[in-house]
Amino acid sequence: MGVAVADGEIRGRGIGRLFKIRLSQSRSLKETILRRDLPQTRELWALRDVDLDVHPGEALGIVGQNGSGKSTLLKLIAGIFAPSLGELEVGGRVGSLIEIGAGFHPDFTGVENVYLNAAIYGLKRRYVDEHLDEIIGFAELEDFADVPVRTYSSGMYMRLGFSVAMHVNPDVLLLDEVLAVGDEAFQQKCFGRIADFKRAGGTIVFVSHDPSAVERVCDRAVLLEHGRVVEEGAAVEVVSAYHRRLVNRATDTAARKDGAGSELLRVHEVRAIAGDGTARDRVTEGEPVTIEVWLYAEEGAEGARVTVGFRDTAGQPLGSQTVEGVRLRPARLELLRLRFPGLPMREGRFFVDVIVNSEDLDAELARDERALELSVFSRDSAGSGPIRLGGSWELP
Repeated sequence: MGVAVADGEIRGRGIGRLFKIRLSQSRSLKETILRRDLPQTRELWALRDVDLDVHPGEALGIVGQNGSGKSTLLKLIAGIFAPSLGELEVGGRVGSLIEIGAGFHPDFTGVENVYLNAAIYGLKRRYVDEHLDEIIGFAELEDFADVPVRTYSSGMYMRLGFSVAMHVNPDVLLLDEVLAVGDEAFQQKCFGRIADFKRAGGTIVFVSHDPSAVERVCDRAVLLEHGRVVEEGAAVEVVSAYHRRLVNRATDTAARKDGAGSELLRVHEVRAIAGDGTARDRVTEGEPVTIEVWLYAEEGAEGARVTVGFRDTAGQPLGSQTVEGVRLRPARLELLRLRFPGLPMREGRFFVDVIVNSEDLDAELARDERALELSVFSRDSAGSGPIRLGGSWELP
């Protein structure tokens, strides 16, 4: 690609990333005869013909709908994947906070994971010795430093991961939706640290669904659509273009969903079945509930991973549960059930998200955010908070 990139510089030309998805191998005799010409694998281009120029000290935002290739591009920059086509060069040390808990060993303590992550980044132990208290202190985990991280909440994971990423002295900092986790005070603390990093000349690549966060952090932005860059320029202008496209696409999306088999895999319907066997969107605290997820795969799929997650009305994740090894037969509606003896939420409105990933997590096959809105009514007037503890008292 010519001249080597400087520290903090990112340069990509014609970047493409191809994923191969293994389709269903288990078919009935009838399906084998009628569908014998179907391929055994399906190719999915997550990125196509992407050019990228990020100068040292610049903050670039990446926006786009789910499945547009945002996270794939970030993982290419991080070196997790290599491009299938094109060339990509990243100058200097890269600090990344792409997935909560990535790089942490669940049985290691917080302190041990700091040393582990520092070693992954190539830092010497002496440097960690000198900055350990600062790293733990910024993450506000002094009381949990010697506790295995498997006991950490998602917010604690995020705080520790962010603190480590900011203390490895990176030239390029990669952030993917991580600021959505954690309380507002710590989010403001993160934004302050990001601003300090930017003023000091650090390069930032930031993926977020929050337009205000992109405008706040980034100078420039790119809009991805179906793996291609369709808008590029000042962050405010690109975010505005993104919103216009979302509004214009609403009708087209509804029409496309009416066409059977128009997508490789889709979430057809999500329902909540109450204890009396009826489908309802209003339940009582502690009532048995089954979440039904109907999936349709035109060509089938093997080993899919299906995740059902709950969020509150502010968009904060409350928890999720994943099942692996799901086999979807070709051209059939398949039903998955997730049973709860009693939902762990108290009174409030909650959203159910459904995400389907490939077996190796390399590709997102389907996503339906806010697939279901569920209202829960409390029976315990003395309780508080969004979570139903469900404990039983034992008195002397």
